[in-house]
Amino acid sequence: MEFFKIGTKTSVSDILTMIFSVLPRGITAEITALGRVRRDFPLGLSEIRLRSEGRSSVVLSGENIPLFSRVTPSDIEESYDKALGGALYAHTDEVKHGFFSMPYGVRVGISASKRAGELLPLTPSGLAFRLPSAPSENAGKIFALWRERKPRGMLIYSKPGGGKTSALRALSGLISREGALRVAVIDERREFSCEDFSGCSVDVLSGYGKSEGVEIAMRTLSPEVIIVDEIGTVTEAESLIAVGRGGVPIIASAHADSLAELKSRAPIRLLLENGYFELFVRLMRDKGRFSFEYNEAGAVR
Repeated sequence: MEFFKIGTKTSVSDILTMIFSVLPRGITAEITALGRVRRDFPLGLSEIRLRSEGRSSVVLSGENIPLFSRVTPSDIEESYDKALGGALYAHTDEVKHGFFSMPYGVRVGISASKRAGELLPLTPSGLAFRLPSAPSENAGKIFALWRERKPRGMLIYSKPGGGKTSALRALSGLISREGALRVAVIDERREFSCEDFSGCSVDVLSGYGKSEGVEIAMRTLSPEVIIVDEIGTVTEAESLIAVGRGGVPIIASAHADSLAELKSRAPIRLLLENGYFELFVRLMRDKGRFSFEYNEAGAVR
C-alpha cells in the first residue's frame, strides 16, 4: 500500500508507449496501422484485448474491432510477465480478484482457468488492457452541478466502461483547484496514480480497501471531500455511512445503467435508506461520445 501526493502529467502517448512495450509485436504493428486511418485514434481507444483462443481485438469509440495477428499462449504469458514487471506476487491481492493495475491508471483484466485450491491463476488465456478515458467537458458540468447544490453526497453511476473512474479523477482535481477544498481519494485499484493533480490539494491512499482507507483519511488527513470508486459491498456502504455522520461529503461511483438497477443493489439501497446521497449522476456513452443526466434524492426514493 502507498500514500502519496500526485504531481505528474500523463499523455495518451505515454500510456500507449507503456502498453505497446508489453504487447506482442504483431498486435502493436496492427494497432499502429489502425491509428493511421482512424481520426478517433488514440483518444477513442478504450481497450486492447489479447486472446490466445479466438481473435484479439480493440475497442475504439465504442466499436469492437477484431485484430488479425495470431496470439499464442506463450505470447500471453510473456505479456503477462512484462505487464506485472516480473513480480507476480507483488500483485497477489489484485490478481486473485482477476485483475491488476499498471502505471497511468491502466487496469488489466485476466482471463484464466483456476484450479480448486489455487491462490492465483498463473497461466492466463487472455488479457484485457483497459485505458483510462480522457476527461470530457461533462466533468466540468458535473462539478458545476455539485458546487451549486453542495450535496452531502453524490453518486455517479453507469454501466461498465461508462467513464466513472475518469469522471472521478477529473472531479478530484476540479474540487481541489476550483473549489479550494482538500480532497482525499481512496484508490483501492491504483487507478489514480498518474493523473495530473499538479498544484492541487489531493491526497491519494493507493491500494487501501475502501473501509480502511476512509477511516485513515478521516483520522489523519482532515479531508473536506472524500472520493471513492465503485461501491460493491455492504461493508463498504456501512463505512461510508459512518463517515457521513462526521459531516464530510463523499463522491462515489457504482455500476448500474438505471435508477431501478441502482436501487436493486443491497449496498446502494442501504445508503439510500440512510439518506446518504442527495445527487445522482448517470453517465452515458454512445459511440465514444459522453453525456450525463442527473436526479436529486426526492426523485430516487
